[in-house]
Order: sequence, then structure tokens, then C-alpha cells
Amino acid sequence: MNLEDRIILIIQSVLDKRPEINLDSHLIEDLMVDSLDKLMILSALEDEFAITIAEDDFADVLTIKDIVGKLQEIV
Repeated sequence: MNLEDRIILIIQSVLDKRPEINLDSHLIEDLMVDSLDKLMILSALEDEFAITIAEDDFADVLTIKDIVGKLQEIV
């Protein structure tokens, strides 16, 4: 499974009953992600990839594709 698919699966598990998630999904506009959801997503990503993510590093993230890009820099 590639990185993009893993990230989408993680976000789907955190956001349980949200619309379909793809790389172009906007966190706020499409998925209605609030600050608590964002922290839960970061925590789940940290657990999955055994990394530590600074909240500030993800402050400018708007889409799932942005998350993938940030994680590619870290992992």
C-alpha cells in the first residue's frame, strides 16, 4: 500500500462518518475538520508512522495532498 492510500485510510478511520476522502479533499471545506479532528489526525499519523509531528508544521495544511507532501518530507 502506498503512502497516499495509508494516509487516506488513517484519516477515514479518524473522521468516521464523513464524505468520501481523496487527495484533493479540503480538510475544512469538504471534510468539516475542526481543531480537535486535526489533532486526532496528527496523533493517528504519528502512531502509524512512529514519528513526532509538530503541530506548527501542519498549520498551513489545507488538503489531503498537503498532508502527503508534509509526511514525505518527514518519513
